[in-house]
Amino acid sequence: MQVEITLSGGEPHTVELVRRGAAAVVTVDGRCYDAALATGGPEPSRLTVDTVTEPVWTAVDGDTVWVHAFGRAWELSVLDPRRRALGGAVSDDVSTAPMPGTTIAVAVRGGQAVGAGERLVVIESMKMQSEIVAMRDGVVDQVFVDVGDTFERGAPLVGLVPLSDDEPAAS
Repeated sequence: MQVEITLSGGEPHTVELVRRGAAAVVTVDGRCYDAALATGGPEPSRLTVDTVTEPVWTAVDGDTVWVHAFGRAWELSVLDPRRRALGGAVSDDVSTAPMPGTTIAVAVRGGQAVGAGERLVVIESMKMQSEIVAMRDGVVDQVFVDVGDTFERGAPLVGLVPLSDDEPAAS
């Protein structure tokens, strides 16, 4: 699997992951590393890169992962290849799934006015719940999922249309 990742908003790096049993070979900009991640229990995960093993803490929000390991902290963002192919254009009209998962709650219905930051749906991925919120003011055009539905990364969740001049933004 090959993706592009930015570190703290910097230039993108090409990262490829090839799994080999419980370990993997991670290639970053053409340089290969042997890696393994041991997770589970209340203790932090343990990351081994080449011959060095350290505790690692992570937090995930959509396509952004915060990593603290080896005495440093990084903010990693996975670049969506579809958005990149469109020249970086981001649409605020359709909220999409940042990762595969299951719909836990749907907070809106068709025709409902919503404000930027308002909760649209709650999803669960890898035993973590995440709120998907409106990126701008609008009116819910379509809800693509119901509670209990499963979906893949990039699947549409909720579509918005712009507010008409006589519709107030939700507060």
